[in-house]
Amino acid sequence: MTIRVFIDGAVGTTGLEIRERLDGRAGIEQLILNEADRKDPAKREDALNSADFVILCLPDDAAREAVAMISR
Repeated sequence: MTIRVFIDGAVGTTGLEIRERLDGRAGIEQLILNEADRKDPAKREDALNSADFVILCLPDDAAREAVAMISR
């Protein structure tokens, strides 16, 4: 079984390190948004809801906003 992981804030220092540690691991598929899509609320919401596991590497207010986008 493959677990889909989305790191919201993957371009920051902590997000990049976590992303690097997950790269190449069997059973983990990373959902990665390109630069334009990561700023698109609809694309971000889709990634948050498509993932089995979400890691938030965001400031508090942005993390609260991300959690509010999760509908499942």
